Amino acid sequence: MALNVKRWSSRRLLYPIAIFAIIAPTVIMGLFGAYALREIELRPSQYRQELRDVQTGLTMTIEERVAELSKDPPKSQADLARVQDDAQKYFANYNRAVAIRCFYGIGGKITGTAGPSKVAPPPVLAEMLANMAEHPDEGVTRQSFTLNWTSGARREPAPYIVYIDGSSGGFLAWELIPSEIDRVINGYLERVELDNDSLVLESTSRTEIDWRMNPSDRYEVLGFVPVHSELLPSRYVVLKLDADRQFYKDSKLLSSIFVVIAVLCVPIVASATLMVVHMILRESSEARKKVDFVSNVTHELKTPLTSIRMFVETLKLGRVKNPEQVNACLDTIMTETERLGALIDHVLSFSKVENQVKKYNFQLHNLPQVVRDTINLFRASMTGQDGEIRLKILPGVPSEASFDKDAIREVVLNLLSNAIKYSGDDKFVTVMVGVDRNDLFIEIADRGVGIPPEDQARIFEKFYRVDQALSRKVDGTGLGLAICKEIVQAHDGRITVESMWGKGSRFTIYIPYKRAKQPTRRPTTTSVRAAMNQTASGENKVVAQDTKV
Repeated sequence: MALNVKRWSSRRLLYPIAIFAIIAPTVIMGLFGAYALREIELRPSQYRQELRDVQTGLTMTIEERVAELSKDPPKSQADLARVQDDAQKYFANYNRAVAIRCFYGIGGKITGTAGPSKVAPPPVLAEMLANMAEHPDEGVTRQSFTLNWTSGARREPAPYIVYIDGSSGGFLAWELIPSEIDRVINGYLERVELDNDSLVLESTSRTEIDWRMNPSDRYEVLGFVPVHSELLPSRYVVLKLDADRQFYKDSKLLSSIFVVIAVLCVPIVASATLMVVHMILRESSEARKKVDFVSNVTHELKTPLTSIRMFVETLKLGRVKNPEQVNACLDTIMTETERLGALIDHVLSFSKVENQVKKYNFQLHNLPQVVRDTINLFRASMTGQDGEIRLKILPGVPSEASFDKDAIREVVLNLLSNAIKYSGDDKFVTVMVGVDRNDLFIEIADRGVGIPPEDQARIFEKFYRVDQALSRKVDGTGLGLAICKEIVQAHDGRITVESMWGKGSRFTIYIPYKRAKQPTRRPTTTSVRAAMNQTASGENKVVAQDTKV
């Protein structure tokens, strides 16, 4: 069964579907876009956090090894032996030692040394210790610095940790082993597990860090932090990216997926947006037409009610004494009452059709006879109007066909009423019943004002009326043609219009029927038109009825 978009729209089902079609792709694209941006643009912040975590872990690891050093400088000359003994005990387990020598003394002078290395202390060390001893802080404080000194042919920086007692002026200086510190750092970096296996951690000096990126380079520097800002200010941990591994491909994959989602979602969102805009415009148009409908119905209800009230007051006040005038007033009241009832029936009929509660009684009927009876019924209601209706029944029309007699009669009455109302002074209407292939058709043609081409596609819309001077003067609700279309569609048929402005209109109703197997050929549309022309010229006689009103 074909999808009836109009009925879906009338039940407000298209609105949630269209809104969902806009919101769902937009939310999906927005969420993935946010995820992709977070993964691509916010990665520097993740890198910095990982570096900070690594720096914190390295600082704690180095402090654990430095904590094994003695922190108690000599209090007096007699306490130098105790310091010497503590230093010897530390160097006894040299495999765990991170220091190679220990210098101690009082008053800024180096009075003793301990450790496996017998190299004399650098001269600048004694000067720095003397300057520290001149202005000591209260209690035992720790200070650190790095000295560049020459050992044989190699020059390398040596980190020192100095503990100074402010009360006695005693000091205890430990010279750390750079290679052992590097071993501690590298051992920790090997144990670190990063979130992505394309990231690499390295330990290097500040002077060796290079931000430049050449096309041939495999690694890209993402960030660096000092290993220990106090003890090793010149030693840094560098985070690098291995561009040859999956991390680089992941970035491309995220971008590709985002592009695919955008390509798929944008047309959906655009189409749904256009659908919503179209429905909003259509609802606005229908709302405007409903306002006109209410105005028209109010006018048509008010006119007969005013007439009824006026004649009732006339009779009630006894202004009419003549029995003939009384009967005339009563006839007028009856006519206006029938007009009012017809209008109400018209509106109720449309309500049933629109809400799909109207039930059709399909039975076998003679279509020409139903049309003939309908024309006679319409003639009887044309009291006080001039006009002529001519009925032509073409040969080959089956004697029985399945349709709802009352519904088809309503369609014919609506079309006849429009033909007379919009015919101006030349009220001549032709009604023709015939067969076109597998369809029965009823054609109603007039010589009225016609319908402009731009309005022909919309005249079957509910509440729509052609905005012309004659249309505004003629009473109507804008529901007649909409009811006709709904009834014909309920019969699986169709209704068409052919019109020229100023030359009249032709409405044709097509109702399908099951053709019996006959060897004779049914007349086509061309043959039907030819038969009608021949009948008018008297060359071919057909069963017809001409009546002048």
